[in-house]
Amino acid sequence: MENRRGTERGSYIWGRSVHNIRIERLWCDVTRGFGAKWKDFFLGLEMHDGLDTNLDAHVWLLHHIFLERINLDATDWAESWNHHRISIRDERQRSPRDMFFFGMLQNGVHGVDATFIPGDDEVGDFQEYGIDWEAFDEDNVRQHHNEANSVDETADNPFVIHPPQQLSDVQVPEAHRPLTDAQICDLDNQLTLLPHYLSYSMDSCRLLWIDALQICCNMFH
Repeated sequence: MENRRGTERGSYIWGRSVHNIRIERLWCDVTRGFGAKWKDFFLGLEMHDGLDTNLDAHVWLLHHIFLERINLDATDWAESWNHHRISIRDERQRSPRDMFFFGMLQNGVHGVDATFIPGDDEVGDFQEYGIDWEAFDEDNVRQHHNEANSVDETADNPFVIHPPQQLSDVQVPEAHRPLTDAQICDLDNQLTLLPHYLSYSMDSCRLLWIDALQICCNMFH
């Protein structure tokens, strides 16, 4: 956005909740909708079911048996969220899908290139641009934001817009595959025979991890 529209004019609302309350509320919804469920699940595996996240093989096994399920969970949640109605001040309630569709009808279809569009309105006082003053003191939104972001010395000043001192960054290194193609095929064949394989309940996922870990351990004994 800064490459497209220029710096020092509020082109991009850098990540604090007071300046982009909608995206912060969305992150709260994502966490509450399905993110926290998987976080708690993996913590439970570490505490009770032998998961060691320092072992590359364990991380690979997590990806192998749960990544597709997590992606499906995210897709299902997003589809549901895109169709739920949102209260908008002084406007009728609309779903995100409706806002996207009617926004294109009203404003035209925009691409993703960085071509400058003439006629864009300049923001007079970009220090206050985007602040939702009514939501500034919402404890649940601010708490969720603070848990996921490092301390910023100016974070409590709603009149200062700048890139955060440290951007949130999650490094996901590629896990080394510990099994051969034949061993992976054998693992998958054994997992599909389990009665809880097709269940997406978290209790069934826990049993799936326990069985998968045992199968892999047996391959090297």
